[in-house]
This record gives sequence, structure tokens and C-alpha cells, in this order.
Amino acid sequence: MLRSSVPIDTHHEDELGFRIWRQHNSGMMVRPHTHPDIEVNYLFDGGFSYLHGGTITPIEAGRFTVLWGGVPHQTIEPGIVGEGIWITLPLAWFLQWSLPHGMADHLLEGEIIAASPDPTDYPQLLRWLDDAKSGRSERQRPLILEMEARFHRLALGMNRKTTPPRLNCTHAGAGQIARATRFIARHYREAISVQDIADEMGLHPKYLMRIFKKQIGASVWEYLTRLRVSHAQRLLITTDMKVLDVAMESGFSSAAPFYAAFATHSRGLRPLDYRRNHHVPLPHEKA
Repeated sequence: MLRSSVPIDTHHEDELGFRIWRQHNSGMMVRPHTHPDIEVNYLFDGGFSYLHGGTITPIEAGRFTVLWGGVPHQTIEPGIVGEGIWITLPLAWFLQWSLPHGMADHLLEGEIIAASPDPTDYPQLLRWLDDAKSGRSERQRPLILEMEARFHRLALGMNRKTTPPRLNCTHAGAGQIARATRFIARHYREAISVQDIADEMGLHPKYLMRIFKKQIGASVWEYLTRLRVSHAQRLLITTDMKVLDVAMESGFSSAAPFYAAFATHSRGLRPLDYRRNHHVPLPHEKA
């Protein structure tokens, strides 16, 4: 939740599965929040600091900066000063990229990773925003591929110092929620239950569900289901797998719950309709 916000040129590609928007001078978040996405911050100018998993981390302009939203985080005074582009990318997509040097593990453990300044990032991010706004699948697919390539370059550069300096502090509840979301992120494609997650943390299931809902604003099951649907969306766009195989690969036990969950998180679309909407014909298919 923000005390104030001045978004400009905002574009949310909910149907495609990721979000990208441009904003400036956003107010301070009045409390920590959590979401199941990989978050990209790129400031054109200015700066801000995150209270992220119990530490304060400064975010600098001109650096492609990545964090995992499963760790409770909030901006601190004076909030975000400056203009930039934000992206929230489904964790399921990110994990499927199998990035080198254990980048996914670093993020899931609560690190914030910032690339060295690269003059190509600014024009590329502006192009990504335009591609997302276009609504045209022939422009959106290269956008997804370019995002994957940018993350690979970031991971390959992790032998250089990429983690911003962090100042230790305390934040009640951050550890429990971070542990729960990290466990879900690593096991969402398996047949796990709330009891499994609670057992992993040594908590009573009802207590876990209560603090999870309070901190994240969604139930444990809603959070888990969103990860599974995001995984399925990417498979539908990037492969020709059968729908039932997509459902099983994404962690659903059968077709019925998959179709219901998919419709809820994809604007009522059925999986095949979703695939058709984002399919770019190959040259031999245009004849």
C-alpha cells in the first residue's frame, strides 16, 4: 500500500501474465507487502531504499535491479524519488529459464541483485513497454525472449559484485513469510498441502494460514495456484504440449481444477484460447 503514488504511462499485461509500467515519485509504502513475482526496478534518475527481509537496501538509478517479491518488502522515507520502469514477472517463468550461477537460489534466499550500469538497458526497457502496450503477439513474444536474455546476462555477470550494500534491521514476521513463500516457490509443481508447508516451518496450519493471509492478502492456496497458472501460461505460449500435459507439468492433479484455476487467473479464457491469442504463425503456417 502506498501513501501516495503518481503512475504515468501505466500498462498491466494481466492476460499475458506479466506487468510492466512506468511511474515517478511514488510515495512510501505504509506497510510491507509480498507477491509471488520476480520484480525488476530500473530508475532513470533519483533513488530509493527498500526494507527487504529485515535489511535496508538502497536502489540506485541506471542499474537493472532484481528482487523476489516473496520476501516482505516496502519502501522507506521519502519513498521513490525519480522516474523509472517496473516489471513484475511470474516466478514460474523465471524458474523455467534455468539461469546460471544459482541466480534463482540467490533471489529466493532474499538477495537483491543489481547489474552494473549498461547504456543499452534504458532504450531496451522503453521498447519493452511499447511492445507490451501494442497488444500484438508478434511484438510480445520477442519481448519475452529479450527479457529472458537480459536475465541470462545478469546471471552470467554474478561473479562481479551485484548485490547492493545492506543495513541489518528487524521486521516482525518477515522471516516466517519469507520461509513459507520460499518453500512454495520450490515445490509448487508437487502435490503439497498447507499441512506440508506448516510442517516445514514448525507451525500450526491455522496459524500459518492466518499470518499468510494478513501479510500477503491472499490465502496459501491462492498463492500456490497463481504460481501454477503462471507456469501453465508460459508452457502454453512457448511449447506445443497438450493441455492435460501442461496441467500436470504445472502441478495440477487433474484437468477440472486446472481449467477452473486457469479461467480465474486468465480473464475467463480457456487454455486453448489463451494459446491461440498468443500464437505467432510460423512462415509455413501463413501460406
